[in-house]
Amino acid sequence: MPYHLLFPLASSIVFVFGMMFVKRAIVGGANPWTSTFLSNVWLALSWGLLGLFHAQGLTPEGWMEAAVVGLTFLAGQMFTFLAFQHGDVSVATPVFGVKVVIVAILLSLLADETVSAHVWAGALLATLGIGVIQAGARTAGTGALTRRRAALTILLALISAVCLSLFDIGLQTWGRKWGAASFLPAVFLFTGLFSCGLLPWIDRPKRLRELGVVSPVLVGTVLMALQAMSMSYSLGRYGDATRINIIYALRGLWAVGLAWLLARAFGGAEARHSASVMLLRLGGALLLMLSIVVALSQP
Repeated sequence: MPYHLLFPLASSIVFVFGMMFVKRAIVGGANPWTSTFLSNVWLALSWGLLGLFHAQGLTPEGWMEAAVVGLTFLAGQMFTFLAFQHGDVSVATPVFGVKVVIVAILLSLLADETVSAHVWAGALLATLGIGVIQAGARTAGTGALTRRRAALTILLALISAVCLSLFDIGLQTWGRKWGAASFLPAVFLFTGLFSCGLLPWIDRPKRLRELGVVSPVLVGTVLMALQAMSMSYSLGRYGDATRINIIYALRGLWAVGLAWLLARAFGGAEARHSASVMLLRLGGALLLMLSIVVALSQP
């Protein structure tokens, strides 16, 4: 395996651990906007320091395009954390993988090109995979509330995938135009700036201490920022978006396995689910992974 694929592989694992810490904080009473704000602040600070000199080469047009891409990233982050607020890590995370299929479809539509049979086959497999995950969510509980929460989790994860698909397309289009070293710092500086709009709703440090969730919030948001930096660097430095996204989509598999194994330590609902429920979710995650490989395979 080419060594640059270690970046998305590491990101796929770090993402799951980050989300498990964030989920633990949310279960403990923390507001999801707190995690959204902090993870984007860490990104803005880190990329801002790295890009102090590179971003100076952008024109007003470049800064405007960076603002648009930063806004799509913020929207994707917000719906990501909302999905984890309402549902299990092992339900939401595999659904994020369909982002790759959505990108392929959107690029074909925006470029006024025919969507290939591979992409449609991938979309069909993705739909089937989501259905299997939904079936696993339904069997986890008998109440109507459980079914509605599972459906809402999947819907929020899909909206997040669409937003982050638009982020990928913008980064691919305008990042090449301006150069990743100049464009990425500007994008995440705007993401941090826009995130300040969440300040009225985030938890203050005193409340986080009272809830006893300071550590999971800090650890989870730092891990989320690190995995996003790793992915952005690998895409900007090496290209190879197809294989990088396939490797990154492994997070759906890690999410089911790790959430199940570590649920008791992290306080996840997976600890209460039966083996059949988790195996159904694993089957759905495998179908979603297969859908990505099929959609991105060469005709």
